[in-house]
Amino acid sequence: MPEQKLLKVRKLNNHAKLPTRAYGGDLGYDLYSAERHVINPSEQKAVGTGISVEFPERWGGVIKDRSSMAAKMIYTSAGVIDNGYRGEIKVLLRNDSGTPFIIEIGDKIAQLIPIPVIDWEIIETDIKESNRNTNGFGSSGK
Repeated sequence: MPEQKLLKVRKLNNHAKLPTRAYGGDLGYDLYSAERHVINPSEQKAVGTGISVEFPERWGGVIKDRSSMAAKMIYTSAGVIDNGYRGEIKVLLRNDSGTPFIIEIGDKIAQLIPIPVIDWEIIETDIKESNRNTNGFGSSGK
């Protein structure tokens, strides 16, 4: 059985909800809005969750889209939570749809994915060739 980690969460207001997972074994923990917002087409807003977190030592998190939001063309961006950050988690949401999108208090708005912090030694050196090399965007076909 994998080692269980403890994520400490502080509620910052009465609308805050603790992160949850819909199913055991899910990678992401749902984050909830603690604010009501209308996000107009092509607009981006920082939506407060009403929580702050303390990750275990050498852990942090990333905020990613929920598939149900992405299906409506509502996307997250800029979602890295460093280990030492203790402020409110806000989710930067962008509306790429053609209609206003309403966020209600208590709506699931994103996923928090905990990740380990790895200290990499960065060195300047030559790198090996690979099968892919510099083939980037679209290089693997449709």
